[in-house]
Amino acid sequence: MTALFVTPLVVQAVVMIVDEIWFHRRRDLPRWERIGHPLDTLTIVVCLAWLLAVPRTASYAVPGYVVLAVFSTLFVTKDEGVHAACCGAGEHWLHALLFALHPVVLGAFAALWWSGDVGLLGVQLALALAFATYQAVYWNVLRDRPGARVNNAWYADLGARWYEAEDTPIALLRAEARHRNPWIADQLARAFGARPVRVLDLGCGGGFLANDLAARGHEVTGLDTTAENLTVARARDGTGRVSYVRGDALALPFADGSFDVVCAMDLLEHVEQPASLIGEAARVLAPGGMLVFHTFNRTWQANLVVIKGVAWFVANTPDQLHVHRLFLRPAEVEAMCRIHGLDLTTLLGARPRFGWPLWRMLFTGRVGDDFAFTFTRSTTLGYTGCARKPEDPRSVRWSAHGQAVLADEVRARHVLDR
Repeated sequence: MTALFVTPLVVQAVVMIVDEIWFHRRRDLPRWERIGHPLDTLTIVVCLAWLLAVPRTASYAVPGYVVLAVFSTLFVTKDEGVHAACCGAGEHWLHALLFALHPVVLGAFAALWWSGDVGLLGVQLALALAFATYQAVYWNVLRDRPGARVNNAWYADLGARWYEAEDTPIALLRAEARHRNPWIADQLARAFGARPVRVLDLGCGGGFLANDLAARGHEVTGLDTTAENLTVARARDGTGRVSYVRGDALALPFADGSFDVVCAMDLLEHVEQPASLIGEAARVLAPGGMLVFHTFNRTWQANLVVIKGVAWFVANTPDQLHVHRLFLRPAEVEAMCRIHGLDLTTLLGARPRFGWPLWRMLFTGRVGDDFAFTFTRSTTLGYTGCARKPEDPRSVRWSAHGQAVLADEVRARHVLDR
């Protein structure tokens, strides 16, 4: 008899998994469904909790459950207005099956309760709570909003806040620059010796890196699409020797082989065509030149910390400062480098240092000048790397595997919208 009651539960679970994995993830969910679906599951949680909490002998046990079950059956149909606009025929048929199963499943719960199989109801309650948590966290925290585009325009209005403000995510960029700039200078010294080198800083912003390398004696050009950023960078150039140019990193206004070093710090995740950006960087690099980059990994941990964590805990964080689908896995960056004749030589993970400055930021939303980052072996959150252009470009071999990696990245970025 128990098997008869359990059968509709299993069928409903299978249908819900197909609906979630096949239909929901393929079409994505608008905001109302992202909120509504966890609420649907919570109505089931309430029904199960009622059965487990109320004695069978109580006069209100059955009437109370009937009221909750009827409400749940009606409530799950609330999204049909959204479904009518967003769903195809296959998903409509699946929803119809789920709606028909819903009262049957609630009846099966009641039958199990009446027969005394409360252990099965406890397992079902745990599963329902877990699924509701997944729906709420995945769709409302970890998943990008449909059609999300990165907000690059935000940087243009910062002005003096580039260098002064603590109540803004730009203070995190300053902390990253304090951490990485000495390391980058050391990499240049290791690769080229003590001589000054020609450096191009792509997406230079307020000049954190460009001005630092110029102060160390290098011949630096900073490029950015935003005139306001360049104005700030020029004002902070203590050497007066940095050449600041307004331009597009995807179409560089420089001749082939113009630079010894190209830097792309926190830039690859801000463009829709990172492979093209790396291609342009490789073109303007002289033989033996070096690309230095920093970007974020496309992991759920990076989404939670770099996107959601910054939005929750750093004051004045704008919408879409970062978009998870634009984050890049290290293998993808390596493939993009290799297809353009660059060999990845160095890759280091990065994360914030644990300590009082981090805890203070979590409580106050402010990023002090003592906030710091550190390198780590794990690239789960973000990573910094170097790639070299061989003296003889013909020595680079672009493998079929590398082509496949890049093709998969392109499909993931433009089709699946992770």
